[in-house]
Amino acid sequence: MLEQWLKELLTAKARSLRFSLFPPVCLLCRQPGQHRLDLCAGCQANLVTMGPCCGRCAEPLAQSGSLCGRCHQQLPVFDNVFAPYLYSPPVTRLITAFKFQRQHSAGHALGILLSKAVKEALRSGQLSSPDCLIPVPLHPWRQISRGFNQAQILARDISRQLDSGPDRLPVSSQLLQRVRKTQPQPGLKLAERRRNLKGVFKMIGKPPPQVALVDDVMTSGSTVNECARVLKKAGCKTVQVWVLARAERPA
Repeated sequence: MLEQWLKELLTAKARSLRFSLFPPVCLLCRQPGQHRLDLCAGCQANLVTMGPCCGRCAEPLAQSGSLCGRCHQQLPVFDNVFAPYLYSPPVTRLITAFKFQRQHSAGHALGILLSKAVKEALRSGQLSSPDCLIPVPLHPWRQISRGFNQAQILARDISRQLDSGPDRLPVSSQLLQRVRKTQPQPGLKLAERRRNLKGVFKMIGKPPPQVALVDDVMTSGSTVNECARVLKKAGCKTVQVWVLARAERPA
């Protein structure tokens, strides 16, 4: 516990020194950033927030409070999805810069955006507090080639930004593991995505009753649904999904 506290204190001090020496600059327009965030007020206002959506999977809809057609036919295994933004420009630019161009300042900005949204949703009662956060795992070879797991970084940012003490949500990165390498999901049809993920995830240990899966983007929901299936089979009662952005589902 003391070691973790010291590590976080040093991280905070390093971040403070960084912003003192190098004031934040907007990643999108190069204007001065705002509140130690590498985004200016104008570009933050241009981020497309989530509007009316499905009450279960957050699929964009004409009106809130109803279920989308797919959830009417068959409810997903996970219990709900929280996504503050639509997967559209300029959010897409930030996610691409983080995941594929290794711009860690973009990752920090995304982590702050998601953390603030989660904090507000918890305070308003839109979300219920889980026992822990579980980042959607990458296959070890994928994580080695990328150099990091973006979901793990976002989960740690959420944990760090929430109140300290007993209310802080721990991050359990080892409970759920990806044990089989798969074809990348982008470009696959919905049925192909589901087949692609069978038997991919494995539990290591017993999960707590209430968890929140964390990831950067949700498209079809196949990945988080398979994660939720494995978690619930292992004893989870409730599986929330917290993602930064929600994309439209493929056909």
